[in-house]
Amino acid sequence: MPYRLPEPSDKAAYLREKFDEIARCYDLFNDLITQGMHRHWKNTLIKRLELPAGATGLDLCCGTGDLAARGRDRLGGEGALYALDFSRNMLEIARHRLTDKDGGNGPGLLLLCGDAMRLPFRDGSLDFVTVGYGLRNVSGLKSCLAEIFRVLAPGGMLASLDVGEVRLPWLRPLAQFYFFKVVPLIGRMLQPGQEMFSYLPHSTQDYPSQQELRTILLAAGFSNVEIVEYLFGASVIHLAPKPGNPAG
Repeated sequence: MPYRLPEPSDKAAYLREKFDEIARCYDLFNDLITQGMHRHWKNTLIKRLELPAGATGLDLCCGTGDLAARGRDRLGGEGALYALDFSRNMLEIARHRLTDKDGGNGPGLLLLCGDAMRLPFRDGSLDFVTVGYGLRNVSGLKSCLAEIFRVLAPGGMLASLDVGEVRLPWLRPLAQFYFFKVVPLIGRMLQPGQEMFSYLPHSTQDYPSQQELRTILLAAGFSNVEIVEYLFGASVIHLAPKPGNPAG
């Protein structure tokens, strides 16, 4: 039976349940489907943020904490980092990753179980927000971006890593075959019968291309949005600053 995406009204509950179910194999799954390249992409995202000493930030839709760990290491012993997700099983893995490493040393760290559509932060209170493969999964992209914009301080940065549109027309059918056929197969080898691995490629169908997302970010108030592409555009980093000068 062909896979059908959940209705928008059911999306959040569906994804919370499914991410809970695949939490234990999620990191291995990402390593396999990207041949480990996601690690380089995440390192580049954190490097491009140019985090200042004492910065305060949020890793949104943090999952197992893979990107948050890189942000924490970049901050060193200063600053504060929040990691938020709605999947408790994902957060439990993140908790071990972020508190066990080096005995939990590093900047102030707080794991939060929460809703990406209603961020528990004051206006202008964060210097940066990172999102790794999360914007595709929120129930309302524009509303989520408005929340991110709200909590960022002037001069703060949103950095998102997610899928994009392959730029070469002749290469797109091959990319589609890999994403819609091979990726679910790899997932089902790890966890037989798990339909979440079919959701992941299908979730790209309504997700904007990198240029369309840049336009949406600009309309949301961000400025000078930069795009960094990998694999001919199949994977994309968006760097979107909030206008203004950082405080201090």
